[in-house]
This record gives sequence, structure tokens and C-alpha cells, in this order.
Amino acid sequence: MLSLAFKGILMKNTLKKLDDCKVEITVEVPSSTWTSAQKKAFSKLAANVTIPGFRKGHAPEAMVKSHIDPSKIMDQALNDILPTVYGEVITENKVEPFYRPEVDVVKVSDTELTLKFVVTLVPNVTLGNYKGLHAEKEVASVTDEEINKDIENRLKGNAELVSSDKPAAKGDTVVIDFEGFIDGTPFDGGKADNYSLELGSNSFVPGFEDALIGVKAGEAKDVEVTFPTQYVKELAGKKATFKCLVHEVKNKVIPELNDEAVADLGLKDVKTVDELKEFVKKTLLERKVNSAEAKYYNDIFSQIVDGSKIEIASSIVDSEANASIENLKKQVESNGLTFEQYLEITGKTLDSLKEEMKKESMKNIKGYLVLNNLAAKEGLLVDDAELDHELAKTAETYKMKLEDLKKAYGNSLSSYRESLVQNKVRKFILENNK
Repeated sequence: MLSLAFKGILMKNTLKKLDDCKVEITVEVPSSTWTSAQKKAFSKLAANVTIPGFRKGHAPEAMVKSHIDPSKIMDQALNDILPTVYGEVITENKVEPFYRPEVDVVKVSDTELTLKFVVTLVPNVTLGNYKGLHAEKEVASVTDEEINKDIENRLKGNAELVSSDKPAAKGDTVVIDFEGFIDGTPFDGGKADNYSLELGSNSFVPGFEDALIGVKAGEAKDVEVTFPTQYVKELAGKKATFKCLVHEVKNKVIPELNDEAVADLGLKDVKTVDELKEFVKKTLLERKVNSAEAKYYNDIFSQIVDGSKIEIASSIVDSEANASIENLKKQVESNGLTFEQYLEITGKTLDSLKEEMKKESMKNIKGYLVLNNLAAKEGLLVDDAELDHELAKTAETYKMKLEDLKKAYGNSLSSYRESLVQNKVRKFILENNK
């Protein structure tokens, strides 16, 4: 058992190794420290209690106590004391955590507090060679065909939809009412009114858009389709009939390439066809150069990761993979699907998805560890002074005070620091691997 100082008071704590990547630290918080924390928590909560006849925060303590749930005082005191206790514990035990700890209150009363922290340790990393490596770097170039295609797409983006009494062709937009039926029974999600659909966009069930080619405004048509086998369970592989009513057919009128059309694109300092071609060429070339450099960097960085020895416990990978799956679930559900429907549409099982996430998590963890170890070894980490210097430049750009910018970043400030480290490591790698 080790004793450590907490603001001048000794705390007894024991460290127990659970496995290669986790330790358990049990801490007995001194009674005086715990009672002091509760008093401060009470004062903080009491400041917001209103009692008739007294100004807020000036009522007698005994009266205020009757208006505050004792459990709230305990919770507030715990929240206030935990960060400091944990910080002292990991410093004294020379523990380097990889995640936030699991915290358990072993014992608690008015005078006693015993806490247990389960800490996941940073995996061991032995960097391999990270200088003088080689990878093929693409030479960026732009063809006339690519320039013309880009200009064509820009003009299409400025196209005007004009009503037509001619039959609908691929590329036209039809405005329709539709309702889907399976065996004569309508199904959920199969109905819409005044829906604008571009024929050839492949946004509907295969065969649906092709079947509407040739229709005219005012016509009704039954469209027969078969849903893909990889689809939501209720519809997968089933035949359906969509009863459609066409309200309008719209042709896409693409502007001719001339100076007037160029001006309508609204590009700064681009007013003529020649200026547009030069602008597009420069834009595409910059994009290709950036892409080639990113690929070159990723190839070199992959060599560094592959050449390093990294010991990662399976529990860390499992934890990251599970977190990724939970984030995916939230994203899928926010888009109106259940997670089960997502698995059906993508043809995946929960087990296959977990394996996929594990591989991705392993790759991400290795990259993170190598990057941060390299940054530490080469003095590329960002301290508070450098962070403030970079923030000050941003604050000046946006005419803000430094402290206001920090508040705006909030919890994202650590992510901003990490991005600065990543940029420094990237620059270092590119300079040392030609």
C-alpha cells in the first residue's frame, strides 16, 4: 500500500495489475478531505436555493439543508473531488492512462470515501525506422478531357428545369404521385405526392426510373419492380407494383458555354471562357497534387507503423470496435432506419461488422500510438504556450479575444491540439522521407 499527498494530506492507495493493459487502484480519501469536499458542495448548491423571506444564499444553514437532497451533496462532492484524486493517483503510481478510467465508489458515508479506478494503460510502442523511407509519388497532371468534363458538370449545376409536353427522357425530371403495393396491399414508406425524380439518377429501386421513360404529363402508369435481395427484410426480393400519376415533365436546359454562362457561375475573377478553363485547370491540378501528396504521406506512414512494434491488448481493440458500432447505430437511426434494417440492406451480420470494426480500430489505434510516440521523441508535441500562440493567430483573424475563442472551442480544444501535433508530424515525415 502506497500513501500519497492530496493537498498536504496523505491518501492510502493500492495498485493491482489486472492484465497486461489494465490496473486497479483503490484509494482511501482522508476523512478531513472528504468532509471538506461535502461542505464546499453544500455551499455551491445552497447558493441556488430560494427560501421565502431570505435573499438567495443568505438563509440559515439548517433551513437550507432541509431543501437540499443529501444525495445531491454527495454527488456534487464526488464530481468535484474525483479529477484531483485521480490526477494524484496516476502521477504517484507513474501510470499512463489510455482512456478515461472506470470509477467505482467502494465505500461512502459522511466521513468515509473509498474509490476504485480501473485504468487502461497506454500500449507499449517501439518505433521502427521513420527516416529515409521511400514510396512512389504520383506526378500530377490534368488533361483537356478532364477540364471539359468539369466545366460540363458546372454548367449542368446551373441548368434550368423547363416544363415540357414531350415524353420524358433520361436526364429529365418528372413530378409524380406514387403508391406501392405488394400483392395488392400498400406497404409503409411506399407512398409520396408531388415527388420530383430525375430519371437516370438511380435513386429509386432498380427498374423504376427506366419504366417512366416515355411518360407524358397527365399520364398514369403502373410500374412493376422487384426489390433487391439485400434490402429491408419486409421488402427484400419481393415484387411490387407502383401506381404512378405524372403531374409534370421537366427538361434540363444546360447553358451553352459562353462568357455570359461563365459569369452566371459566380466564380471570383472568372468572367470569360478562357479564364474558366484556366481556373478549372488550376483547381484540378491543386486537387491532384494534394491527393498525390496525401497518398505519398499515407504510404510512408504505413511503412513506419508496419516497422514498429506495438503491443495492443485485445480488450482495447474490442472496446474501440464496440464504441464504433454504437456510433454507427446512432447515425443509422438518425437517418430513419433501424440497425437491423441497416444490416439487412448492407448484407452484413453483427459478427461480420464487429470483425470489420476490429480491423479498422486496430489500424486507427496503431496509427495514433505511432504518431504520438514519434511526436514525443522528436519534440513535436504542442505545449500550452504553443497552443495559445496558434489560438491567438486564429483569434486575430476572426477579431476575437483569446479567452472567448477558447470558450468557443470548449471540449474541442484537445482535438485542436491534436490536429496541430498531426500537422507537425506530417511536415516532419515529408521532410525526412524524400
